[in-house]
Amino acid sequence: MRNSDYTKSLFKELRDRRGTLLGVGPMSLRIVEETIKLANETKKPIALIPSRRQVECSGFGGGYANNWSTESFSKFVREADRGGYILLSRDHSGPWQFRTKNKQGSSLTYKEAMEEAKASLRVDIESDFDLIHLDPSQGLEFQRSEQDVINDILDLNEFCCGLKGGREVIYELGADEQSMIPDLPSIAEEKLSLILERLKGMNLPSPMFYVLQTGTKVKELRNIGSFATRIPVRDMLPAAFQIPEILKICQSYGVYLKEHNADYLPEDSLSWHKRLGIPAANVAPEFAVAETRAIIDLAKQGKQDWFLELFYGLVLKEGKWQKWMMPNSKATDEEKILIAGHYHYSNPEISEAIDKLSVELKVQSIQFDTEIRRSVRKSILRFLKQFGYYD
Repeated sequence: MRNSDYTKSLFKELRDRRGTLLGVGPMSLRIVEETIKLANETKKPIALIPSRRQVECSGFGGGYANNWSTESFSKFVREADRGGYILLSRDHSGPWQFRTKNKQGSSLTYKEAMEEAKASLRVDIESDFDLIHLDPSQGLEFQRSEQDVINDILDLNEFCCGLKGGREVIYELGADEQSMIPDLPSIAEEKLSLILERLKGMNLPSPMFYVLQTGTKVKELRNIGSFATRIPVRDMLPAAFQIPEILKICQSYGVYLKEHNADYLPEDSLSWHKRLGIPAANVAPEFAVAETRAIIDLAKQGKQDWFLELFYGLVLKEGKWQKWMMPNSKATDEEKILIAGHYHYSNPEISEAIDKLSVELKVQSIQFDTEIRRSVRKSILRFLKQFGYYD
């Protein structure tokens, strides 16, 4: 079992170079393996940030990513990460974050959702996760008030502290839904101050990371937030003015800002992460899209229409792309496939078809796996180069 001092030392070394910690969504085996390779090559920490839908404990049937359970995912990563540079970081752990309905098809009650979240957290801690993101914000869609969400953070934190058996776990807290615009500094400080004061009153540890909005939000195949735009949102200062204030607030309270949804930001926006001193940022869909795009391009190159027909038909039918759509979206079927293709890699029918596709392309001297890994690696490197992983 690793201790928190080791994790903090890895992060401190990156921060001493003013680097931004990259959190990678583990949507597939290739993404995880390439992330581990890059962390060991750079000798700098990268966090793998599975959501509960991607990787869940065996008691709940595991997740969609490579059919990993929490237990098998942790074992796989720890064995592959020879240098010890990967941080296992649970993303968005909280009620209704895994499923919203029970086995009978009824909506989960608050009690049921919290019991499931706690059962999942128990396995996270037993499986040697370094960092836990406590995020009950999904409850806002289930009649939980903002004050209720804060109470749920405290409840989950207290539960985890009662489990760890002497092993300190690093926490990341989040109490808001993702927004296109940065948090107003005054409101952010008020909520952060309240949470930290209540944690202290309950003799619970302060978080290392706190999630605040920096103007990043992903829809379809782009970032629709204000971070990358020079045109200010009405009645709002541009992100470049607000983020330094948010960073000062976090520093004054002894926590690090954690940004989510940095996908698809242009290079100049990514470079501002190091300039502004944003400590950590998560990226997920962009890497999965890079993998799916490579699979489709290679199938087209090899004229494997049978695969495209099968893959397109299943992905469109399942409708996993719908949650990513903008209102009145004009997204094409091709774009929907790119958005949601990765949800189906572990589907036995698709998994078998991908294996067959690889064999068919090898006959044409197309190195299927090598080319896909090159695309995934290139996508991750786009962030590492701007986040300070290369001097």
